[in-house]
Amino acid sequence: MTISEDLDRTRAALLALEKALMALRNRVGPHLDVLRLLDDLERCTADLRRLEQQVRPAPLAGELVAIPDDDYDPDFWADAEHEGLG
Repeated sequence: MTISEDLDRTRAALLALEKALMALRNRVGPHLDVLRLLDDLERCTADLRRLEQQVRPAPLAGELVAIPDDDYDPDFWADAEHEGLG
């Protein structure tokens, strides 16, 4: 199993736990232990988010820009100096 699959399974487990805790809170009300479990869940979710940022490759930012292979217009180089030549 890859790290990405492990992270996905952990994310799914946290979502399932959140759903179960919300149902429990709706049934028993704002009981102290349920609220503490929800706080723990929030902390686990934040930790997982940080871990994902560290171990998963970052997606490419922005869109790809195609650069043509055509020659530049000679006027583009009109005021350029030839450094390193001579």
